[in-house]
Amino acid sequence: MKFLASIRIRLTVWYMIILGCTLVFFSTLVYYQMKRSLYKSVDHKIMTISEVVASSIAPQSRSVLSNIEERLTKKVGRQPAGKFVQLLDRSGHVGMKSLNLRNKRLPVSYEALKNASEGRITYETKVVFGESLRIITYPVKSRVKKVRNIVQVASSLTDVEDTLRQLIFILASIVPLALIIASIGGIFLANKVLKPVNEINRITQEITSKNLGLRVPRPQMHDELGELVETINGMIERLENSFRQIQQFTSDASHELKTPLTILKGEAELALRKEREPGEYRHYLQSSLEEINRLSRLVQDLLVLSKADTGRLTLQAVPVNLSQLVETCGQQSKFLGEDSEIHLELTTQPEVQVLGDPNRLKQMFYNLIENAIKYSNRSGKVMISTTRNGQYAHVAIRDNGVGIASEDIPFIFDRFYRVDKSRSREAGGTGLGLSICKWIAEIHKGRIEVESVPDAGSCFTVILPLLNENA
Repeated sequence: MKFLASIRIRLTVWYMIILGCTLVFFSTLVYYQMKRSLYKSVDHKIMTISEVVASSIAPQSRSVLSNIEERLTKKVGRQPAGKFVQLLDRSGHVGMKSLNLRNKRLPVSYEALKNASEGRITYETKVVFGESLRIITYPVKSRVKKVRNIVQVASSLTDVEDTLRQLIFILASIVPLALIIASIGGIFLANKVLKPVNEINRITQEITSKNLGLRVPRPQMHDELGELVETINGMIERLENSFRQIQQFTSDASHELKTPLTILKGEAELALRKEREPGEYRHYLQSSLEEINRLSRLVQDLLVLSKADTGRLTLQAVPVNLSQLVETCGQQSKFLGEDSEIHLELTTQPEVQVLGDPNRLKQMFYNLIENAIKYSNRSGKVMISTTRNGQYAHVAIRDNGVGIASEDIPFIFDRFYRVDKSRSREAGGTGLGLSICKWIAEIHKGRIEVESVPDAGSCFTVILPLLNENA
Protein backbone atom coordinates (compact mmCIF):
# COMPACT_ATOMS: atom_id res chain seq x y z
CA MET A 1 0.00 0.00 0.00
CA LYS A 2 2.93 2.37 0.60
CA PHE A 3 3.93 1.93 -3.02
CA LEU A 4 0.42 2.73 -4.24
CA ALA A 5 0.16 5.71 -1.86
CA SER A 6 3.41 7.11 -3.20
CA ILE A 7 2.04 6.77 -6.73
CA ARG A 8 -1.05 8.73 -5.70
CA ILE A 9 1.11 11.47 -4.22
CA ARG A 10 3.38 11.60 -7.25
CA LEU A 11 0.45 11.69 -9.65
CA THR A 12 -1.20 14.50 -7.67
CA VAL A 13 2.04 16.48 -7.35
CA TRP A 14 2.83 16.17 -11.05
CA TYR A 15 -0.75 17.09 -11.89
CA MET A 16 -0.51 20.20 -9.70
CA ILE A 17 2.89 21.16 -11.12
CA ILE A 18 1.67 20.89 -14.70
CA LEU A 19 -1.58 22.71 -13.91
CA GLY A 20 0.27 25.36 -11.89
CA CYS A 21 2.73 26.00 -14.73
CA THR A 22 -0.19 26.18 -17.17
CA LEU A 23 -2.12 28.63 -14.98
CA VAL A 24 0.95 30.80 -14.41
CA PHE A 25 1.66 30.85 -18.13
CA PHE A 26 -1.90 31.83 -19.06
CA SER A 27 -2.10 34.33 -16.18
CA THR A 28 1.09 35.97 -17.41
CA LEU A 29 -0.30 35.95 -20.93
CA VAL A 30 -3.57 37.54 -19.77
CA TYR A 31 -1.69 40.16 -17.73
CA TYR A 32 0.56 41.24 -20.58
CA GLN A 33 -2.29 41.15 -23.06
CA MET A 34 -4.38 43.35 -20.75
CA LYS A 35 -1.45 45.68 -20.18
CA ARG A 36 -0.85 45.94 -23.92
CA SER A 37 -4.55 46.61 -24.55
CA LEU A 38 -4.74 49.32 -21.87
CA TYR A 39 -1.58 51.04 -23.08
CA LYS A 40 -2.85 50.82 -26.64
CA SER A 41 -6.10 52.51 -25.54
CA VAL A 42 -4.19 55.29 -23.78
CA ASP A 43 -1.92 55.73 -26.81
CA HIS A 44 -4.99 55.99 -29.05
CA LYS A 45 -6.52 58.68 -26.83
CA ILE A 46 -3.43 60.85 -26.61
CA MET A 47 -2.90 60.38 -30.36
CA THR A 48 -6.43 61.67 -30.99
CA ILE A 49 -5.82 64.68 -28.73
CA SER A 50 -2.51 65.34 -30.48
CA GLU A 51 -4.17 65.33 -33.87
CA VAL A 52 -6.92 67.68 -32.63
CA VAL A 53 -4.37 70.09 -31.18
CA ALA A 54 -2.21 69.93 -34.32
CA SER A 55 -5.18 70.65 -36.59
CA SER A 56 -6.22 73.58 -34.37
CA ILE A 57 -2.93 75.41 -34.75
CA ALA A 58 -2.98 77.88 -37.63
CA PRO A 59 0.36 78.98 -39.01
CA GLN A 60 -0.36 82.66 -38.50
CA SER A 61 -1.57 82.24 -34.91
CA ARG A 62 1.10 80.07 -33.39
CA SER A 63 2.09 82.85 -30.94
CA VAL A 64 -1.36 84.06 -29.91
CA LEU A 65 -3.09 80.78 -29.01
CA SER A 66 -3.89 80.99 -25.34
CA ASN A 67 -6.42 78.34 -24.34
CA ILE A 68 -5.89 74.78 -25.55
CA GLU A 69 -8.71 73.42 -23.32
CA GLU A 70 -11.28 75.56 -25.10
CA ARG A 71 -10.23 74.27 -28.48
CA LEU A 72 -10.16 70.63 -27.27
CA THR A 73 -13.63 71.00 -25.76
CA LYS A 74 -14.84 72.56 -28.97
CA LYS A 75 -13.41 69.76 -31.12
CA VAL A 76 -13.89 66.71 -28.88
CA GLY A 77 -17.12 67.83 -27.21
CA ARG A 78 -15.82 67.59 -23.66
CA GLN A 79 -12.75 68.55 -21.72
CA PRO A 80 -10.41 65.53 -21.45
CA ALA A 81 -9.63 64.69 -17.83
CA GLY A 82 -6.13 63.78 -16.64
CA LYS A 83 -4.52 65.01 -19.86
CA PHE A 84 -1.62 67.42 -20.10
CA VAL A 85 -0.89 69.34 -23.31
CA GLN A 86 2.00 71.58 -24.28
CA LEU A 87 3.20 73.07 -27.54
CA LEU A 88 6.90 73.24 -28.46
CA ASP A 89 8.90 74.76 -31.25
CA ARG A 90 11.48 72.75 -33.20
CA SER A 91 14.21 73.60 -30.67
CA GLY A 92 12.15 72.28 -27.74
CA HIS A 93 11.08 75.58 -26.17
CA VAL A 94 7.59 75.55 -24.70
CA GLY A 95 5.26 77.91 -26.52
CA MET A 96 2.02 77.26 -24.68
CA LYS A 97 0.50 74.59 -22.45
CA SER A 98 -2.72 73.50 -20.85
CA LEU A 99 -3.87 75.21 -17.65
CA ASN A 100 -3.33 72.09 -15.53
CA LEU A 101 0.39 72.37 -16.14
CA ARG A 102 0.57 75.90 -14.73
CA ASN A 103 4.19 76.48 -13.73
CA LYS A 104 5.14 72.93 -14.68
CA ARG A 105 6.20 71.48 -17.95
CA LEU A 106 6.40 68.03 -19.52
CA PRO A 107 9.91 66.67 -19.95
CA VAL A 108 11.26 66.38 -23.47
CA SER A 109 13.93 63.78 -24.09
CA TYR A 110 16.63 64.26 -26.66
CA GLU A 111 15.50 61.17 -28.56
CA ALA A 112 11.87 62.32 -28.70
CA LEU A 113 12.92 65.80 -29.89
CA LYS A 114 15.18 64.31 -32.53
CA ASN A 115 12.44 61.97 -33.78
CA ALA A 116 9.94 64.83 -33.90
CA SER A 117 12.33 67.00 -35.91
CA GLU A 118 12.55 64.17 -38.40
CA GLY A 119 8.75 63.81 -38.52
CA ARG A 120 8.44 60.68 -36.35
CA ILE A 121 6.06 60.17 -33.44
CA THR A 122 7.48 59.02 -30.09
CA TYR A 123 5.69 57.36 -27.16
CA GLU A 124 7.30 57.36 -23.70
CA THR A 125 6.37 56.38 -20.17
CA LYS A 126 7.86 58.58 -17.44
CA VAL A 127 7.27 59.43 -13.81
CA VAL A 128 6.35 63.13 -13.69
CA PHE A 129 4.73 65.10 -10.89
CA GLY A 130 4.86 61.98 -8.71
CA GLU A 131 2.83 59.79 -11.06
CA SER A 132 3.38 57.69 -14.20
CA LEU A 133 2.51 59.49 -17.43
CA ARG A 134 2.20 58.20 -20.95
CA ILE A 135 3.64 60.92 -23.20
CA ILE A 136 3.35 61.33 -26.97
CA THR A 137 5.65 63.69 -28.83
CA TYR A 138 3.80 64.56 -32.05
CA PRO A 139 5.36 66.63 -34.88
CA VAL A 140 3.14 69.26 -36.59
CA LYS A 141 4.03 69.63 -40.24
CA SER A 142 3.44 72.50 -42.60
CA ARG A 143 2.01 72.22 -46.07
CA VAL A 144 5.48 71.69 -47.46
CA LYS A 145 5.98 68.73 -45.08
CA LYS A 146 8.36 70.56 -42.77
CA VAL A 147 8.05 70.32 -38.99
CA ARG A 148 7.02 73.73 -37.64
CA ASN A 149 5.71 72.76 -34.16
CA ILE A 150 5.75 69.86 -31.73
CA VAL A 151 2.76 68.81 -29.67
CA GLN A 152 3.20 66.89 -26.43
CA VAL A 153 0.23 65.20 -24.80
CA ALA A 154 0.51 63.24 -21.56
CA SER A 155 -2.05 61.05 -19.89
CA SER A 156 -1.96 59.68 -16.34
CA LEU A 157 -1.50 55.91 -16.04
CA THR A 158 -2.96 55.75 -12.53
CA ASP A 159 -6.17 54.08 -13.69
CA VAL A 160 -4.20 51.67 -15.87
CA GLU A 161 -1.87 50.73 -13.00
CA ASP A 162 -4.82 50.31 -10.63
CA THR A 163 -6.53 48.01 -13.12
CA LEU A 164 -3.37 45.95 -13.57
CA ARG A 165 -2.87 45.70 -9.80
CA GLN A 166 -6.43 44.46 -9.41
CA LEU A 167 -5.84 41.94 -12.19
CA ILE A 168 -2.67 40.69 -10.48
CA PHE A 169 -4.59 40.33 -7.21
CA ILE A 170 -7.36 38.38 -8.92
CA LEU A 171 -4.95 36.08 -10.75
CA ALA A 172 -2.82 35.59 -7.63
CA SER A 173 -5.98 34.57 -5.76
CA ILE A 174 -7.40 32.33 -8.48
CA VAL A 175 -4.23 30.30 -9.19
CA PRO A 176 -3.73 28.96 -5.61
CA LEU A 177 -7.47 28.32 -5.27
CA ALA A 178 -7.47 26.44 -8.57
CA LEU A 179 -4.45 24.40 -7.41
CA ILE A 180 -6.18 23.48 -4.15
CA ILE A 181 -9.32 22.39 -6.00
CA ALA A 182 -7.18 20.56 -8.57
CA SER A 183 -5.22 18.76 -5.83
CA ILE A 184 -8.46 17.50 -4.29
CA GLY A 185 -9.69 16.43 -7.72
CA GLY A 186 -6.31 14.88 -8.49
CA ILE A 187 -6.38 12.78 -5.33
CA PHE A 188 -9.93 11.69 -6.13
CA LEU A 189 -8.99 10.75 -9.70
CA ALA A 190 -5.81 8.98 -8.56
CA ASN A 191 -7.80 6.92 -6.07
CA LYS A 192 -10.40 6.10 -8.72
CA VAL A 193 -7.77 5.15 -11.30
CA LEU A 194 -5.69 3.10 -8.86
CA LYS A 195 -8.65 1.30 -7.31
CA PRO A 196 -8.39 -1.57 -9.84
CA VAL A 197 -4.66 -1.73 -9.05
CA ASN A 198 -5.53 -2.29 -5.38
CA GLU A 199 -7.75 -5.17 -6.44
CA ILE A 200 -5.03 -6.60 -8.66
CA ASN A 201 -2.55 -6.30 -5.79
CA ARG A 202 -4.94 -8.00 -3.35
CA ILE A 203 -5.67 -10.94 -5.63
CA THR A 204 -2.07 -11.48 -6.72
CA GLN A 205 -1.03 -11.60 -3.04
CA GLU A 206 -3.51 -14.45 -2.53
CA ILE A 207 -2.07 -16.49 -5.41
CA THR A 208 0.35 -19.19 -4.31
CA SER A 209 1.60 -22.44 -5.76
CA LYS A 210 -1.45 -24.16 -4.25
CA ASN A 211 -4.12 -21.99 -5.93
CA LEU A 212 -2.63 -21.04 -9.28
CA GLY A 213 -6.08 -21.47 -10.80
CA LEU A 214 -7.06 -18.09 -9.32
CA ARG A 215 -7.30 -15.25 -11.85
CA VAL A 216 -7.56 -11.47 -11.64
CA PRO A 217 -11.04 -10.28 -12.76
CA ARG A 218 -10.85 -8.45 -16.05
CA PRO A 219 -12.08 -4.79 -15.95
CA GLN A 220 -15.08 -3.82 -18.04
CA MET A 221 -13.09 -1.18 -19.91
CA HIS A 222 -10.54 -2.41 -22.43
CA ASP A 223 -7.74 -0.03 -21.50
CA GLU A 224 -4.16 -0.19 -20.21
CA LEU A 225 -5.32 -1.77 -16.94
CA GLY A 226 -7.25 -4.36 -18.92
CA GLU A 227 -4.10 -5.19 -20.87
CA LEU A 228 -2.16 -5.40 -17.58
CA VAL A 229 -4.74 -7.82 -16.16
CA GLU A 230 -4.54 -9.97 -19.30
CA THR A 231 -0.75 -9.99 -19.05
CA ILE A 232 -0.85 -10.98 -15.37
CA ASN A 233 -3.44 -13.70 -16.01
CA GLY A 234 -1.36 -14.98 -18.92
CA MET A 235 1.72 -15.07 -16.67
CA ILE A 236 -0.22 -16.94 -13.97
CA GLU A 237 -1.48 -19.41 -16.55
CA ARG A 238 2.06 -20.04 -17.77
CA LEU A 239 3.22 -20.47 -14.18
CA GLU A 240 0.36 -22.90 -13.55
CA ASN A 241 1.34 -24.94 -16.61
CA SER A 242 4.99 -24.86 -15.56
CA PHE A 243 4.15 -25.98 -12.02
CA ARG A 244 1.94 -28.73 -13.39
CA GLN A 245 4.73 -29.89 -15.70
CA ILE A 246 7.26 -29.74 -12.88
CA GLN A 247 5.00 -31.74 -10.59
CA GLN A 248 4.33 -34.28 -13.31
CA PHE A 249 8.00 -34.39 -14.24
CA THR A 250 9.03 -34.85 -10.59
CA SER A 251 6.45 -37.57 -10.11
CA ASP A 252 7.50 -39.40 -13.27
CA ALA A 253 11.20 -39.00 -12.50
CA SER A 254 10.66 -40.33 -8.98
CA HIS A 255 8.81 -43.31 -10.39
CA GLU A 256 11.49 -43.97 -13.01
CA LEU A 257 14.25 -43.75 -10.42
CA LYS A 258 12.33 -45.80 -7.86
CA THR A 259 11.93 -48.86 -10.10
CA PRO A 260 15.63 -49.57 -10.84
CA LEU A 261 16.58 -48.73 -7.25
CA THR A 262 14.00 -51.21 -6.01
CA ILE A 263 15.37 -53.86 -8.39
CA LEU A 264 18.93 -53.18 -7.26
CA LYS A 265 17.93 -53.40 -3.60
CA GLY A 266 15.98 -56.64 -4.15
CA GLU A 267 18.76 -58.34 -6.07
CA ALA A 268 21.36 -57.28 -3.49
CA GLU A 269 19.18 -58.67 -0.69
CA LEU A 270 18.71 -61.93 -2.59
CA ALA A 271 22.43 -62.23 -3.26
CA LEU A 272 23.27 -61.68 0.42
CA ARG A 273 20.56 -63.88 1.86
CA LYS A 274 22.74 -67.01 1.65
CA GLU A 275 25.97 -68.32 0.23
CA ARG A 276 25.78 -68.78 -3.54
CA GLU A 277 27.84 -70.11 -6.40
CA PRO A 278 30.08 -67.68 -8.33
CA GLY A 279 27.81 -68.00 -11.37
CA GLU A 280 24.81 -66.82 -9.36
CA TYR A 281 26.70 -63.78 -8.06
CA ARG A 282 27.71 -63.03 -11.61
CA HIS A 283 24.03 -63.15 -12.68
CA TYR A 284 23.04 -60.70 -9.93
CA LEU A 285 25.93 -58.38 -10.84
CA GLN A 286 24.96 -58.40 -14.52
CA SER A 287 21.35 -57.60 -13.65
CA SER A 288 22.49 -54.81 -11.33
CA LEU A 289 24.77 -53.41 -14.03
CA GLU A 290 21.83 -53.21 -16.43
CA GLU A 291 19.83 -51.19 -13.90
CA ILE A 292 22.85 -48.96 -13.16
CA ASN A 293 23.25 -48.29 -16.88
CA ARG A 294 19.55 -47.45 -17.05
CA LEU A 295 19.93 -45.06 -14.10
CA SER A 296 23.01 -43.47 -15.62
CA ARG A 297 21.24 -42.88 -18.92
CA LEU A 298 18.15 -41.53 -17.16
CA VAL A 299 20.22 -39.08 -15.10
CA GLN A 300 22.10 -37.99 -18.21
CA ASP A 301 18.86 -37.37 -20.11
CA LEU A 302 17.40 -35.48 -17.15
CA LEU A 303 20.50 -33.30 -17.00
CA VAL A 304 20.22 -32.51 -20.73
CA LEU A 305 16.56 -31.52 -20.41
CA SER A 306 17.24 -29.50 -17.25
CA LYS A 307 19.96 -27.50 -18.97
CA ALA A 308 17.74 -27.07 -22.02
CA ASP A 309 14.86 -25.75 -19.89
CA THR A 310 17.08 -23.21 -18.13
CA GLY A 311 18.90 -22.13 -21.29
CA ARG A 312 22.30 -23.30 -20.01
CA LEU A 313 22.87 -25.76 -22.83
CA THR A 314 24.92 -24.09 -25.53
CA LEU A 315 24.93 -25.19 -29.16
CA GLN A 316 27.66 -24.96 -31.75
CA ALA A 317 26.12 -23.59 -34.95
CA VAL A 318 28.26 -24.64 -37.92
CA PRO A 319 27.51 -25.76 -41.48
CA VAL A 320 26.71 -29.48 -41.40
CA ASN A 321 26.55 -31.93 -44.29
CA LEU A 322 23.30 -33.57 -43.23
CA SER A 323 23.53 -36.31 -45.87
CA GLN A 324 26.88 -37.47 -44.58
CA LEU A 325 25.87 -37.15 -40.90
CA VAL A 326 22.68 -39.23 -41.32
CA GLU A 327 24.55 -41.87 -43.34
CA THR A 328 27.19 -42.11 -40.57
CA CYS A 329 24.49 -42.50 -37.91
CA GLY A 330 22.78 -45.23 -39.98
CA GLN A 331 26.00 -47.17 -40.59
CA GLN A 332 27.00 -47.03 -36.92
CA SER A 333 23.52 -48.15 -35.81
CA LYS A 334 23.39 -51.27 -37.96
CA PHE A 335 24.79 -53.49 -35.19
CA LEU A 336 21.76 -52.65 -33.02
CA GLY A 337 19.52 -54.67 -35.32
CA GLU A 338 21.81 -57.65 -35.84
CA ASP A 339 20.24 -59.76 -33.09
CA SER A 340 16.75 -59.20 -34.49
CA GLU A 341 17.98 -59.50 -38.12
CA ILE A 342 16.69 -56.01 -38.89
CA HIS A 343 17.95 -54.54 -42.14
CA LEU A 344 18.79 -50.82 -42.45
CA GLU A 345 18.29 -49.23 -45.84
CA LEU A 346 19.87 -45.78 -46.48
CA THR A 347 18.83 -43.39 -49.27
CA THR A 348 20.53 -40.01 -49.20
CA GLN A 349 20.45 -37.06 -51.55
CA PRO A 350 24.03 -35.71 -51.66
CA GLU A 351 25.16 -32.37 -50.23
CA VAL A 352 22.14 -31.50 -48.13
CA GLN A 353 23.55 -28.70 -45.96
CA VAL A 354 22.07 -27.31 -42.72
CA LEU A 355 23.31 -24.99 -39.96
CA GLY A 356 23.47 -26.68 -36.59
CA ASP A 357 25.33 -28.53 -33.85
CA PRO A 358 26.59 -31.84 -35.29
CA ASN A 359 26.78 -33.52 -31.87
CA ARG A 360 23.17 -32.72 -31.01
CA LEU A 361 21.98 -33.66 -34.48
CA LYS A 362 23.74 -37.02 -34.15
CA GLN A 363 22.09 -37.53 -30.77
CA MET A 364 18.67 -36.87 -32.28
CA PHE A 365 19.14 -39.23 -35.24
CA TYR A 366 20.71 -41.97 -33.08
CA ASN A 367 17.66 -41.85 -30.78
CA LEU A 368 15.20 -41.98 -33.65
CA ILE A 369 17.04 -44.80 -35.45
CA GLU A 370 17.43 -46.74 -32.20
CA ASN A 371 13.69 -46.41 -31.51
CA ALA A 372 12.87 -47.57 -35.05
CA ILE A 373 15.05 -50.68 -34.56
CA LYS A 374 13.65 -51.40 -31.07
CA TYR A 375 10.04 -51.34 -32.18
CA SER A 376 10.50 -53.10 -35.53
CA ASN A 377 9.36 -56.67 -36.01
CA ARG A 378 11.97 -59.38 -36.21
CA SER A 379 13.61 -59.60 -39.65
CA GLY A 380 12.06 -56.25 -40.42
CA LYS A 381 13.39 -53.22 -42.25
CA VAL A 382 14.24 -49.65 -41.23
CA MET A 383 14.45 -47.18 -44.12
CA ILE A 384 16.29 -43.88 -43.73
CA SER A 385 16.11 -41.21 -46.43
CA THR A 386 17.51 -37.67 -46.71
CA THR A 387 16.01 -35.30 -49.29
CA ARG A 388 15.56 -31.63 -50.11
CA ASN A 389 12.05 -30.20 -50.17
CA GLY A 390 11.94 -26.53 -51.02
CA GLN A 391 13.87 -24.58 -48.39
CA TYR A 392 13.95 -27.53 -45.98
CA ALA A 393 15.80 -30.80 -45.52
CA HIS A 394 13.66 -33.87 -44.78
CA VAL A 395 15.09 -36.89 -42.97
CA ALA A 396 12.53 -39.71 -42.82
CA ILE A 397 13.08 -42.76 -40.57
CA ARG A 398 10.49 -45.45 -41.33
CA ASP A 399 10.00 -48.87 -39.73
CA ASN A 400 7.51 -51.71 -40.20
CA GLY A 401 7.03 -52.44 -36.51
CA VAL A 402 4.21 -52.25 -33.99
CA GLY A 403 3.17 -48.70 -34.84
CA ILE A 404 1.47 -46.13 -32.60
CA ALA A 405 -2.23 -45.62 -32.00
CA SER A 406 -3.57 -42.29 -33.27
CA GLU A 407 -4.71 -41.23 -29.78
CA ASP A 408 -1.15 -41.68 -28.46
CA ILE A 409 0.66 -39.69 -31.17
CA PRO A 410 -0.01 -36.19 -29.62
CA PHE A 411 1.65 -37.34 -26.36
CA ILE A 412 4.66 -39.36 -27.49
CA PHE A 413 7.01 -36.35 -27.16
CA ASP A 414 5.92 -35.72 -23.56
CA ARG A 415 8.50 -36.65 -20.96
CA PHE A 416 8.22 -40.19 -19.58
CA TYR A 417 5.24 -40.94 -21.82
CA ARG A 418 5.26 -44.51 -23.09
CA VAL A 419 2.73 -46.18 -25.34
CA ASP A 420 3.65 -49.63 -23.95
CA LYS A 421 5.39 -49.20 -20.60
CA SER A 422 6.38 -52.83 -20.15
CA ARG A 423 7.84 -53.16 -23.63
CA SER A 424 9.63 -49.83 -23.35
CA ARG A 425 11.28 -50.87 -20.13
CA GLU A 426 12.38 -54.17 -21.66
CA ALA A 427 13.93 -52.20 -24.52
CA GLY A 428 15.90 -50.11 -22.06
CA GLY A 429 14.29 -46.76 -22.76
CA THR A 430 14.03 -43.91 -20.28
CA GLY A 431 10.94 -42.22 -21.73
CA LEU A 432 12.94 -39.04 -22.43
CA GLY A 433 14.48 -39.81 -25.82
CA LEU A 434 11.71 -38.35 -27.97
CA SER A 435 11.47 -35.27 -25.70
CA ILE A 436 15.16 -34.64 -26.29
CA CYS A 437 14.73 -35.20 -30.03
CA LYS A 438 11.88 -32.68 -30.16
CA TRP A 439 13.96 -30.11 -28.28
CA ILE A 440 16.95 -30.61 -30.60
CA ALA A 441 14.75 -30.18 -33.68
CA GLU A 442 13.10 -27.04 -32.32
CA ILE A 443 16.39 -25.47 -31.23
CA HIS A 444 17.50 -25.88 -34.85
CA LYS A 445 14.30 -24.08 -35.98
CA GLY A 446 12.82 -27.33 -37.23
CA ARG A 447 10.20 -29.89 -36.19
CA ILE A 448 9.42 -33.61 -36.17
CA GLU A 449 6.33 -35.01 -37.86
CA VAL A 450 4.94 -38.47 -37.09
CA GLU A 451 2.86 -40.84 -39.20
CA SER A 452 1.96 -44.23 -37.82
CA VAL A 453 -0.40 -47.14 -38.39
CA PRO A 454 -0.78 -49.77 -35.63
CA ASP A 455 0.84 -53.10 -36.55
CA ALA A 456 2.13 -51.55 -39.80
CA GLY A 457 4.92 -49.23 -38.68
CA SER A 458 5.79 -45.61 -38.03
CA CYS A 459 7.58 -42.83 -39.89
CA PHE A 460 9.36 -40.01 -38.02
CA THR A 461 10.30 -37.13 -40.35
CA VAL A 462 12.77 -34.49 -39.15
CA ILE A 463 12.35 -31.19 -41.01
CA LEU A 464 15.21 -28.68 -40.78
CA PRO A 465 15.83 -25.42 -42.69
CA LEU A 466 18.50 -25.71 -45.36
CA LEU A 467 21.69 -23.67 -45.08
CA ASN A 468 21.36 -20.38 -46.94
CA GLU A 469 24.72 -20.08 -48.65
CA ASN A 470 24.00 -16.49 -49.73
CA ALA A 471 23.35 -15.32 -46.16
